Amino acid sequence: MKQFYGLLSNGQTAALVSPDASIDWLALPNFDSDAVFCRLLDPTAGGFMTLRPESHFRADQAYLDGSMVLETRLRTPSGVATIDDYLVIGRTSLRRFVRSEVPLILDCQPRFGYGQSLGALSEARDGLLWRNPHGTEALLLALHGPQPRRVGREQWLLPPGDHTADLLYTPDFAKEQGEFADPDGDPVEHLADALRYWRQAPMSRGVPDLQGTFARSVLTMRALTVRTTGAVLAAPTTSLPEQIGQERNWDYRFVWVRDASYAAEAFLLSGDVLAARRLIEFLLSAVQMTGKPFLSPFLRGDGSFSLGERELGWLAGHRQSVPVRVGNAASAQLQLDIEGDLLWALWRYVQETGDWNLPRGHWWAIERMADWTAMHWRDPDASLWEFRDAPRQYTHSLVLCWVALSTAASLGATLAQDAKALYWRREAESVRRFVWQECFRPDLQSFTQGVGVSEVDAALLCLPLYGFVPPADPGWLGTLRRIESDLVQGGLVYRYRHDGMGPAHHPFTLGSTWLARAYLRSGRTRDALTTLAQLELVATPLGLWGEHVDPALGEQRGNFPQLFPHAGFVSAVAELAREPGSATVGGVPAVAPDVIKTLDKPF
Repeated sequence: MKQFYGLLSNGQTAALVSPDASIDWLALPNFDSDAVFCRLLDPTAGGFMTLRPESHFRADQAYLDGSMVLETRLRTPSGVATIDDYLVIGRTSLRRFVRSEVPLILDCQPRFGYGQSLGALSEARDGLLWRNPHGTEALLLALHGPQPRRVGREQWLLPPGDHTADLLYTPDFAKEQGEFADPDGDPVEHLADALRYWRQAPMSRGVPDLQGTFARSVLTMRALTVRTTGAVLAAPTTSLPEQIGQERNWDYRFVWVRDASYAAEAFLLSGDVLAARRLIEFLLSAVQMTGKPFLSPFLRGDGSFSLGERELGWLAGHRQSVPVRVGNAASAQLQLDIEGDLLWALWRYVQETGDWNLPRGHWWAIERMADWTAMHWRDPDASLWEFRDAPRQYTHSLVLCWVALSTAASLGATLAQDAKALYWRREAESVRRFVWQECFRPDLQSFTQGVGVSEVDAALLCLPLYGFVPPADPGWLGTLRRIESDLVQGGLVYRYRHDGMGPAHHPFTLGSTWLARAYLRSGRTRDALTTLAQLELVATPLGLWGEHVDPALGEQRGNFPQLFPHAGFVSAVAELAREPGSATVGGVPAVAPDVIKTLDKPF
């Protein structure tokens, strides 16, 4: 599988580093801010920062073990240059620590506003200062080492030796210029501090053959976590296309309730209970007291809502894939599954930890979500796939409404909310009956994507994961056979075959983790291992996945790296390590005990 980009993070923003040490993406100051480096989306207008030898070179990359510090080695006939890149924790700063046997050219060309403005350039102590002519923000590049020499407007020649290049950001230069300076101290100690930060969080052991990718997936989830709030982003990028040259280009730099709930369960299963709790609390605290519990299917990292979408018409797009979008119009969609996603994560949390203080303290949010679901589960929606055509009734959405009501009922029964628990359980039974009557086709011996259609989609793989059907149910086994026949190709899973925008061109990486977990519930451990191993093969050499993968070309597609497959891989491997071939997770039933008894078909 081809190398794509390496991810850097400090829990505030993210950067992408190309295989030859070019930083082609950096949004400042936050994950969803305007990018100052966005050559990823336009090779001409987008800014970048490169380090390269003057002569021909070969490059290789690896993360320093157990961290998000990325090391790139540039090998020339005359010697080797080693670059350790990381974003500084607790500061809006990028550091490049260089140890080189050969001269290097450093080329730093930041552009404000996604490439709209060059910036007003002036000299500064040890480097250069760029100020945004249309705002108050500024960037400082500070160079330290043996006599760097400026050789162009934004270029320097670094002689052999040890160097540091620090890029620092301020939102208001006029107010902060007195304190706007590069970090003091020993660069080696700074690097050691960064390594300690990433290595300090707990992590359980996975399956030995999959441990390296498991550990990198956990670290990627942490890298997508907003350090101050515990929220987890779906991806750090915008407008990387599902299909090159086409328009499935979305902004994913937000906290999707669904994706984050998956991450909460994955953190829990990976051994990081604190990260799981922080994330669940963040989501519960965002529940609205009136109207739909979530104003939008996603939030910004600070807990506020982002509404609407705009196009950046001056950018050429990644490999000419337009439009480039900022914001996401899915903010206006009705997606019925997200309350169930969150309540499931909460239920799994209390089952794993025995901490009933969390649901007790957020009972108001649980009640709000379950009551709303009880009133609205019949509504058509856009589904988890965020279809942009007319809403419909989708099986996955309905099943997650059942999950919301069932888990809320189980939580309520334990917290002495008997009347509410009884009401929600009855509504859950109504949802279950509807799904069996309207979304199951006896003639096909299969569930379908939704009411009135015959096709299947990959989301149906979730039915046994939530306990909606027992793994041995003939209707479910028929569904699994159809998914294997229609959507699985080369061991990878397509989310569906077509939608209102045309065919789905590439496998959906999360789908493979759903398939592996469904195999585990059915006792097909060998098939689960094979599926996860196949997914591992199509990760980049750094162990990262995009939303989709083009196995024919060996390339990642969609926003990158994507939370979904990393969280799904962690959960699948953790289940495999705990209870191989079992339908339980760590000895805990996949659904609440008082829900399991309702699993028989209603007819």
